[in-house]
Amino acid sequence: MPTHNSLRSRNGFRHALWLTGGLLLLPLTGRATDPHDTLPLRAVIVGGGPNLENNQCAIESNVRYLNRLLPAMTPRTTLFADGNADNPTVLYDTDPRNQPAGERILRLALKERDAVEVNSTLYKKPNLGSRLDGATRSADVSRVFSRLVEDNRDETRSHLFLYFTGHGSSDRQSNENNIFDMWGEEALTVRDLAKQIARLPAKVPVTLVMVQCHSGSFANLIFEAGDPHNDAVDRDIAGYFATIKERVAAGCTSEVNEAEYRDFTSYFFAALTGRDRVGRKVTGADFNRDGRVGMDEAYCYTLANDRSVDVPVCTSDIFLRHFMTTPDSQVFKTPYSKVLEWATPAQRYALIALSRTLKRDKSEERLQKAYSDMVDHNYGDITAYRDAETAFKNFKTLRESAKRRLQERFPGLTAEANGNTYQRAYQRAAAALMGEAKQGDWQELLQAEEKLASSESNQERQQIVESHLIRFVRLGKSVILAHQLRESENQPLINRFEHLIKAEGASLLAPVAELPQEQAAR
Repeated sequence: MPTHNSLRSRNGFRHALWLTGGLLLLPLTGRATDPHDTLPLRAVIVGGGPNLENNQCAIESNVRYLNRLLPAMTPRTTLFADGNADNPTVLYDTDPRNQPAGERILRLALKERDAVEVNSTLYKKPNLGSRLDGATRSADVSRVFSRLVEDNRDETRSHLFLYFTGHGSSDRQSNENNIFDMWGEEALTVRDLAKQIARLPAKVPVTLVMVQCHSGSFANLIFEAGDPHNDAVDRDIAGYFATIKERVAAGCTSEVNEAEYRDFTSYFFAALTGRDRVGRKVTGADFNRDGRVGMDEAYCYTLANDRSVDVPVCTSDIFLRHFMTTPDSQVFKTPYSKVLEWATPAQRYALIALSRTLKRDKSEERLQKAYSDMVDHNYGDITAYRDAETAFKNFKTLRESAKRRLQERFPGLTAEANGNTYQRAYQRAAAALMGEAKQGDWQELLQAEEKLASSESNQERQQIVESHLIRFVRLGKSVILAHQLRESENQPLINRFEHLIKAEGASLLAPVAELPQEQAAR
């Protein structure tokens, strides 16, 4: 989820893609732990934005959803935002169409002031569905791992499930050591988290799900110290991530209608447990018909059905690209029928669904053509980007003009004014604008906002097309590389890969008959 201050933070101008390739072939160590051991599950949920402005209610919803999906007796630790359940730290939006026109004009023009000073109802106390155990800060994360180390010293170890939801930033050097943005503008990098996990006894298996922007970089946790230049870790560790390391992810919305959320968390856990975040039944993800839904099946269900800009990635994708060095020019010569033949039932489902969504369900060369289009950035109609940029420039010009006029007329409406002065000026301005909102200049600002919203929606639809194309290409490559590995003579590498695949295929969470009632009203 991007941390930025656009009019609609869930949108913005997003355009990045990569298909990563491996460089090194390194020896691997064996594993002693079977990921299908019936170990008790222990969960650590880390959520929240880096500050008030970016601690949207969708992040809170993710934390609550996971807490409701976990079996009641599952030991869990929840870290969220500033760690204080009594502080109103969760940002949510009211429908601007329901606001008086004068309030809408002020909201648009005076964006530099913290919204809590304009309207305190835009922030609420967190409702997480569990006890709040601490803040999303480095010290609290370290404290949690210290406790995990102590609790796993004896033979009664547990399977550790880590879930992170919030915002992420990219490592400007290489995108290999990206950041989970923590409260107070603190940072948790891939290598920081690797150090924490390394503190655990080696026999403790770890499963990660991370849904922030640029989260795919955290798949590097399968390597020593989180560095892809190193050998693979001597631990069972598997993970699923909302998007590849170079791209942003969906889900950083402050809108409150959870039934309309479209993001990795919503699809992945609904497929895995059979219940979406509002309690509706979800079926059809048991692709191999063995009576359970594995994480690998939930992942492929998400690849096929997630209608967002996400480009999900898993640890086996990174493993294959790291250790298999076949050039893309050779990989994508593979006939599509062979790719389907080598795919698992879940992968086959996702490939067919994505091919149909992209209207590429005719030729044997469809994967090769999709790869060429991706490399050439040939995604079809690009006018949506130009229209959105034009609309934003127009809106920005009108907004700056409106701000100047308002501050000249009501001097207290400045970023430097103290809280009481600002509130009084705001109230006077809101009352005055009630009768002026339909006048030309103000009306033009409101219309520009509507135009921007429409153009951003069109742009997002185009970005979703792009994300589906990249998913299709990446999944096809993973299937081909896995087949090539299995056909090789490198048995140690094959064994390690199969062990990882087995870990990724664990069910993790049991089916949920119905979601428990929330502990507190929203």
